[in-house]
Amino acid sequence: MVLRRGSLQAAGHIAWKVEGKAGIAFLTKLNIADWLSRQGRAHQEQVDEIVSDVRSDRQSRGAPDTTGIASDPSIDAELQALRADLVTLGNGLAGDAILVATHPEVQIIDIALQRVDRIIGRLRNT
Repeated sequence: MVLRRGSLQAAGHIAWKVEGKAGIAFLTKLNIADWLSRQGRAHQEQVDEIVSDVRSDRQSRGAPDTTGIASDPSIDAELQALRADLVTLGNGLAGDAILVATHPEVQIIDIALQRVDRIIGRLRNT
């Protein structure tokens, strides 16, 4: 097996298994500090900034005039299709623990889904 975290990787094999737990024997010595340090800090900062934007709803300021859009059923249908695609994509990627651990930016899919939900809500309330 190969354990990966960011740019780090270490080969090894399962040395023991007991009641759903296991131990790994690595083929080389590992520097534990490297494995415990925060990986992808720049990505996490980007995600944190986007989450902050979503929470403060800054992107809604200066929003374009949507007069007439709310009454267009094709817009609602497209947004519902986009929402369904984001849910499918997010669920598929979230099932891969290694991908999520090495690419924290997949959280952007959930943020995009929240934005789509807000747009749908606004269009239905106008």
